[in-house]
Amino acid sequence: MPSAVTEIQLQQAVLQSVQDGTYPDSEAVISSSLPSSALPGLLARFKQAREELKVEIKEVSKDTAPDIDGWIAQAKQLHNDIEKSRATARQIIDQSQEGVPAQEQVHDASNKVDLLKGELTFNETLAGTLGHVLRIREQLNLVQDAALGDQFIKAIELFAVALHEIGHLRGFESTRVAGALRHRADGLRNAIIEALNECWDVLIVCKRSEQCIGTKSEVQRTSLITFEDVILGMGKLGILRDKIDILCKSLNEIILVPRLVFDSYHTLANIKVDDNTIRVSGRLADSTIRNTFDDIKQVMEYLTTHLPLRIVELLSDILMPGLTSRLESIWLTDAVPSTLEGTTEYHEVQALVQNFVECIGPFGKIGENHLTEWVERAPQIWLTKRKETSLDMVRAILSNGLGATKAVEREETQAVSRDDGVFKHNGGEDGWDAKWSDEEEEKTDQGSRDENVGEEDVSAWGLDDDTDARPESSTPAEAATTDDDDDDVDQAWGWGDDVDTTPDHPPLMATKQRPAPKSNGANTELENKVRHITLKETYTITAVPETMLDIVTRIVSDAKSLAHPSQQQSPVAPAATGLFTLPTLILAMYRATADSAYSKDISGNMYLYNDSMWLAEKLRRYSEEHEVKERSLDPKVVGKLESESDIKALEAFAKRAYGKEMESQRTILGDLLDGAQGFANCTTHPFAAECETAISSTIDRIREVNAQWKKVLSRSALLQSLGSLLSTVINKIIFDIEDMSDISEPESQRLTAFCNSVSNLEDLFLPERVPGSSEDAMPLTAVYTPNWLKFQYLSNILESSLADIKYLWSEGELRLEFTAEELTDLIEALFADSEHRRRAISSLGR
Repeated sequence: MPSAVTEIQLQQAVLQSVQDGTYPDSEAVISSSLPSSALPGLLARFKQAREELKVEIKEVSKDTAPDIDGWIAQAKQLHNDIEKSRATARQIIDQSQEGVPAQEQVHDASNKVDLLKGELTFNETLAGTLGHVLRIREQLNLVQDAALGDQFIKAIELFAVALHEIGHLRGFESTRVAGALRHRADGLRNAIIEALNECWDVLIVCKRSEQCIGTKSEVQRTSLITFEDVILGMGKLGILRDKIDILCKSLNEIILVPRLVFDSYHTLANIKVDDNTIRVSGRLADSTIRNTFDDIKQVMEYLTTHLPLRIVELLSDILMPGLTSRLESIWLTDAVPSTLEGTTEYHEVQALVQNFVECIGPFGKIGENHLTEWVERAPQIWLTKRKETSLDMVRAILSNGLGATKAVEREETQAVSRDDGVFKHNGGEDGWDAKWSDEEEEKTDQGSRDENVGEEDVSAWGLDDDTDARPESSTPAEAATTDDDDDDVDQAWGWGDDVDTTPDHPPLMATKQRPAPKSNGANTELENKVRHITLKETYTITAVPETMLDIVTRIVSDAKSLAHPSQQQSPVAPAATGLFTLPTLILAMYRATADSAYSKDISGNMYLYNDSMWLAEKLRRYSEEHEVKERSLDPKVVGKLESESDIKALEAFAKRAYGKEMESQRTILGDLLDGAQGFANCTTHPFAAECETAISSTIDRIREVNAQWKKVLSRSALLQSLGSLLSTVINKIIFDIEDMSDISEPESQRLTAFCNSVSNLEDLFLPERVPGSSEDAMPLTAVYTPNWLKFQYLSNILESSLADIKYLWSEGELRLEFTAEELTDLIEALFADSEHRRRAISSLGR
C-alpha cells in the first residue's frame, strides 16, 4: 500500500510545476488528489514565491534603473504629442465641414450653366437643320419643276445637289424628316428615269412581232429632247448600260441571229434597211459568205449613222464579241477548206474579212483584234481543219466496219547460188517451189526441183531463224509482250514503239535490192553463180488500210506541194511544216482505235496484223519512191518527210496484235489441256473420259483456228502460227508425261493413242500440191513445230521395249531430242525395277 502523501508535498509539487514547468517524480504525488484543505497553504506559498521574485527583479534591475526612467520619460512625451495631433486633426475636420455647403452651391450653379449652354446649342443646331431641310425641300421642288418641264439634264444636276445635301443631315439620318426627304428624292429619281425610258422607247423602237428596229434623233414633249440629252441623262443616273444591254439583246434576236443562224428549214432571214428602219424581210435566196458580210456591214453602217457615237461605242463593247464569235463559228469555220483545192476561195475570204474590219468603223475597235487575228492565223486554222477532217475520216472508217476483204500479194526477191538445190532439175516439187520464179530465165527453162528443196529453202522466209530465236509457246518475253499490250494506251498510240521488243510474229517480208553490176564486168563471175528469185504469197486484207494509205499519201502530196518554192504566196503555205506531221497523228489514231474496230471480227487480230503490215510496206515503198530532194523543198521543212519511225511503230503495232492473238489461243489450248489433269489415272473412270475430252477438244480447236486463219494469213504465216500453237500443245503433253512417276501398260497404250491423235494434225502442214504432180508431199510439221520430233520419239518410247529404246539411243537419233536424265525418268516410269532396266539405264551414260 503506498505511503500517504502530505499536503506540504502536494503544495511543493504544484509550486514547482508553476515555477519551473516540471512534474513530480513520485508516482504517489502524481496520483494523489489535491484536497481543499491544502489550498490556503498553497496560496501562501504562491505569495511568498511572488515576493521573492519581486525582490529578485529589483536586485537585477538596480543596474538598468536609469535607462528605464529615460524610457518612461520619452513615452510620456510621445503620448503628449499624440494628443496634440489629435486635437489639430479635429480642428481641421471642423474647418473642412464648414465649406461643404458652399461647394455644393457652386456645383449646382455650374450644372445649370452647362444645361443652358446645351439648350442654346440644340436650339441653334435645330434652327440650322430646319433651314437645311427647308433648302433641300426647295431643291427637290426645283428638281420636280425641271422634270415636269422635260429639262432632264437640269433636273438631274439639281437632284445630285439635293442628294448631296440629304447626305449631310448628320445626326438626323434616322429621323422621320430625313426619311421623308429620301423617299421624295427616290420618287423624283424614278420619275426622271421613267420619263427618260419613255423618250428612249420613242427614239429606238424594237418591234419583235414585226421584226424591225427603228430609230429617231429627237423626241418632242414639253420641249424638244435630243438623243444626246437622253444618253447624257441616263449616263448620269447609271442606267445607260442596262438600256444598251437590252438594245443589244433585241438587235441580236430580231436582226442578227435570224441573218446568221440557219433555222430548221436551213434558211436565213433577209435584211432590209430603210431610211430610219432596219427589218427582216422574207427569207434569203443568196446565203454566200460574201453576202453575209455585206449584210452585217450594212447593219453596222446603219447603227453608226443613226445612233450617237456614245451609244455605238457602248454597243460595240457588248455586241461585237458575240457577233464575231458567230461569224467565226458558223461562217468562217465552214469557209476553211480541208484540202488545197479551196485555198483560192479561202484567200478571198481572208480579204473579205480584212475589208469588213476596215469598214465597220467604231464597231471595229472591239471585233478588229479578233477578226484580224483570224486572218493572221489563217495557215494554222487551215491546218487545224485539215487535221480534224483527217482524224474524223479515220474514226469514220473504223466505225463503219472493216469493209470488203481483198487478196493481195506479197513478194520478196532473194539472191540464191546456182549450186543450191533450187536449180537442180531432179524432178518433184514440194509445194513451196511452185511459188518461185526465175527472173532471168524463160518460163520454159523452169523445171522440177529436188524433193528436199522445200526444207532447204525455208530459210529464205526466215522461218528457221524465227524458230530458233523464238522460245517455246509460253516464254516470259512473249507473255510479257502480249500481256502488257492488252490495255496499254501508250502502246496503242505508238508511244514507246521504239523500244526493242520481240513479240511473237511471222517473218516479215523485206524487199532486197539486187547488187548493181559494175561497169568493168568484175561481177560477171558472181552473176554466173548467183541467181535472183522472187517468192510470192497471197494473204487477205480489209478495206481499211487502202483508205488509210490514200489519206496519208494525199496529205504528204499536199504538204510537198505547199513546201515547193512556187507555192510561197499561197495563204496556207506556212502550214506545210505542220502538214508533214499529220500522217503521224493519223497513224497514231489508227493504232489507238483499231483494236475496238477489228475486235468485232472473229479473226480481227489477224486482219489487223495483215492490214498494218500491208500499210507499213506501202508507206515504206511510197516514202522511197517519192523521196523529195532537199533543194526542191523549203529549207524550213527539210527533214519533215521522215516516216521510218511511224512505219516501225505500225509494224510493232502489227506484231503486238499478232502476239496478242497467239497468246490468247495458247491460253485457250492450255485451259483445254488442263482438263486432262496431267494424264494421271487416264485409264480410270471418270478421268479417262476427261483426258479424252481434253485431247479431242484441243485438236478440234487447232483445226478450228486453221479454218479461221486459212482465209486470212499467208501460207507461211499460217503454218508458222499453227506450228507455234501445236508446239504449245505437245510441250505440255511432253511435260505432263515426263512428270508421271509411274506409267502402267494400259496407261502407256492410252497415252500412245493420245499422241497419235495429236500427230494426225500434221495434215495441216502438207505443202500445197502442185498441179500435175503425182508424188505424195511430205508434211512440214517438223519445220514449223519445235520439239515435234521429240514428241514423235516420245510416242515411240511409250510403246517400245527396253531393247528398242537402247537401240534408238545408241544407233538412232533419240539422244538428239532427249537428255539422259529425261530418258532415265521415262524408263523408270514405264518399266518395273529389274536387272534389265538397271543395265539399260547404266548404258545411257556411256
